[in-house]
Amino acid sequence: MEVTEQKRERRKAIQIGSIAVFSYLACYYMRHLLSVTTPLMTNEGASTKEVLGTLSSFYMLAYAVGQLLNGIVGDRLKAKYMVSVGLAVSGISSICFPFASHIVLQILCFVVMGFSLSMLRGPLVKTISENTTPAYARICCTFFSFASFFGPLISSGLAIFLRWQGVFIVAGSAVFIIAIFAFFVFSLMEKRGVIHFHSVKTEKIRFRDIFKVFRLENFGLYMIVGALVEISAASIGFWIPTYMNEALGFTEEFSNIIFSVMTVIRATVPFLALGVFRLFKHRQFPMLTTSFALSALFFAGLLFFKQPIVNIVLFLLALMSVSLASALLWSIYIPSQAKSGMVSTLNGVLDFSGYAVSFLANLVFTFSMSHIGWDGLIIMWASMMLFGVLSALVQARRKKGAQEALDT
Repeated sequence: MEVTEQKRERRKAIQIGSIAVFSYLACYYMRHLLSVTTPLMTNEGASTKEVLGTLSSFYMLAYAVGQLLNGIVGDRLKAKYMVSVGLAVSGISSICFPFASHIVLQILCFVVMGFSLSMLRGPLVKTISENTTPAYARICCTFFSFASFFGPLISSGLAIFLRWQGVFIVAGSAVFIIAIFAFFVFSLMEKRGVIHFHSVKTEKIRFRDIFKVFRLENFGLYMIVGALVEISAASIGFWIPTYMNEALGFTEEFSNIIFSVMTVIRATVPFLALGVFRLFKHRQFPMLTTSFALSALFFAGLLFFKQPIVNIVLFLLALMSVSLASALLWSIYIPSQAKSGMVSTLNGVLDFSGYAVSFLANLVFTFSMSHIGWDGLIIMWASMMLFGVLSALVQARRKKGAQEALDT
């Protein structure tokens, strides 16, 4: 009986995880469209780095606000509605962008895209956490992190073979089709009893419920971690193709190819993180400290090793290091809070804080680029990772002091 039950839980986790990861994959290749098309658009004269950086910043702001609001809604509304609407609207916005000639319309397209894509993660993580065992939930969320790396690979592949207009149109059309597919699959799984929706006790949406997540253990630290990993993924990641094009002298096409290779390698990190977590004997603070320290070291190395291949390897190692902290946040910490009944809200608040900081960081990066150059930006990136080291050390010392006080 026990073996049969284990097989049933495994089969259910595979079913739920497959549609959840497939849906979320669309989110991640959509959010990197502007990054991989920036070199193409600037070299064609279709836009400038400043304008594109502004579009990216407004996208991040809309996504951040959306995460905060939709995280709460996601604890009360079924995932099939949130996911299908979010994907469909974002797809339409992507299709419209190449035809938006005025900057106000372009900003509107990315604001709508950012807000609609924020409707996905919270409800999906809630569905996984509440319908699978903790062990399988952790694995499913690890595949979520895998999607975050595989998505940019799809985006860069489109940029290699299509003009920038075609990239947005093809991507948007595909996402719209995925929205329809996801709705029917989730509906079928509900009908068969694979998914059961557990709403919060009160159906009334009260936005003050957001503050309940601040009571969760180590929330403050992981809010900082979320901000740093989102800066790495969204703000720093946005400029990778342009950095390789301008600072290292590669062509736009070759920059996107390298970006794709880096993405494939980084896609292994979420799975590697589970093993690293075991090596650290499930101690989160030492793992966070080590991850951020290595990232800061590798970023600093970019200043001293200018040979293109070595430089790319160091850049990759820096991003892989911070991705270990990212996996600890999204694949281990958040699913572990399933009993709180606020997984979607928690995810939304952490994503909001991360993207809000990423929005500001991207504005700073865009403004600073013409004043301090790439070396100045690299110093900023390394300094932020050092702040992550300090935050983890402070929280570890605080927890140790609290435990010693209890023992006495």
